[in-house]
Amino acid sequence: VGDFGCGEALLAEKLKGHCVVKSFDHVAVNDSVTVCDIANVPMDDNELNVAVFCLSLMGANFTDYLKEAHRTLKLDDRIYIYEATRSFIDKEALIAGLRTLGFGQVAVEEEGKFTHIIASKTHTSPKNPISSIDGLG
Repeated sequence: VGDFGCGEALLAEKLKGHCVVKSFDHVAVNDSVTVCDIANVPMDDNELNVAVFCLSLMGANFTDYLKEAHRTLKLDDRIYIYEATRSFIDKEALIAGLRTLGFGQVAVEEEGKFTHIIASKTHTSPKNPISSIDGLG
């Protein structure tokens, strides 16, 4: 599992003993967090089974973060996005952007004040070159 923008690395703490979680953030709150720009994590291509973004797509270059998740995910594996519903300007544009990046089987569910998106890496490379995705603000 790759936790992109992990904050306090709580996901790694909760899943300890169940799976390996790689925690990435701009600032390390403890030794388990790898300090890096989440647009360029120190992992090989096709290494992850799961990529998680929980309140971490706030940067203007969030498209780069999603591209990096695509690069590091194995084919048919999943990305999970949890963001505040109010952050979405256009969910359909975001879904279209995910599909262009090479994600399919996109499911969107609103849960209270949050939106949960699950998608699978269905293509090994983006369908079309893309510089940015709309939908979040």
